[in-house]
Amino acid sequence: MIDQAKQLRESFASSTTRPKVSNVSVLPGADMGTGPGIGPDDAGISKCHSIAITSGKGGVGKSNICLAMACALSKLGKKVLLVDADLGLANIHILLGISPKKSLSQYLKKECALSEVIVDGPGGIQIIPGASAMESLADMESLQLGILTRELVMLEKQYDFLLIDTGAGIGRVVSGFCTMANMVALIVTPEPTSLADAYAIVKVLYKNRQNNVSVIVNMASNDRDGVETFDRLNALVVKFLSKPLQFNGTVPFDKQVGLSVRKQAPLVISQPHSLFSDRIMQCARAYCRIPMKRKRGFFSRLLHQEI
Repeated sequence: MIDQAKQLRESFASSTTRPKVSNVSVLPGADMGTGPGIGPDDAGISKCHSIAITSGKGGVGKSNICLAMACALSKLGKKVLLVDADLGLANIHILLGISPKKSLSQYLKKECALSEVIVDGPGGIQIIPGASAMESLADMESLQLGILTRELVMLEKQYDFLLIDTGAGIGRVVSGFCTMANMVALIVTPEPTSLADAYAIVKVLYKNRQNNVSVIVNMASNDRDGVETFDRLNALVVKFLSKPLQFNGTVPFDKQVGLSVRKQAPLVISQPHSLFSDRIMQCARAYCRIPMKRKRGFFSRLLHQEI
C-alpha cells in the first residue's frame, strides 16, 4: 500500500496539466470595487480584520507580498498595522531600507514604550518590526507576553486591518499566529517543494480548526500556470483533508519585483500600474469584501490563548 507521504510526493512531481477541481471556493470581489467597510467595534468585539500571511517554505515571496498587501489596503482607504512576527529572521524593515531605533526586545526590557517601537511605513501603513535577537514568542516569559499582548489589544482597535508576517514552516509559533487570525493567506509557488510544504501547513491549520485559508499563487509563469498550481494543491487537500481551499488569485512573475526589492521601494507604490501591483490590488479588494465574523481581536485571542 502506498502511504500518504509517497502519494503526495508523486502527485506534486507529476505533470502540471490537470483538470480544474470543481469544489473550489473563490474569494468574492477580487476584480471590482473596494467593498463595504468593516463593522464597528462594540462589547469587546474587534473591528480589525487580522490576516496571517504565511508559507510552507521560505523563498516564495511571502514578506514581499505581505508588505505589498499592506500598502494596497492602505491605498483602498484602510488603516493598516503590519506586524513582523518572524522574530528570528525579521526582514520587513530590510525590504524598506529602514533601521528602527527601537525594537520589541527593548520594549520587553522596559527600555521604551510600545508606541516607540511602531514605525511609519510607505503609503500610510504602520509597522511593528520584529526583533531578530528573539528566537520566538515562546521564549518570552509569561509575564512579558501578557504585558505585551494587553497593550497590543488596545492598539489593535485603532486599525481596520492587521497583517501578520509569520515565519515559514509549521512550527508551533507560526501555527499559533495563523490559528488566531481571522484568515490565513497562504503563499505558494508552482514548485513541487512549495506545494508539498503548503499541504503540510494546511493539514496543521485544519487540525487546529483554522479553516479560513486562502491561497495566492506567486511567481507563476502565467494565469493558467497559477490556476493549475492551485488546483494541484487543492485536489490533494480535498482528497486527504476533505475541505477545499479558497483561491485569491495569481501573481505572475514580474522582473520589476526583484528590482524594487533591491531599491527597497514597494512596487505597489513606486509602480502602481505594474502587473504585480495590479494583482496585489485585486487581492486586497477581495479581502475588503470578506464578511467580518464578530469575535475578539487577534491580540485578545493571543492573550486568552484561544487556539
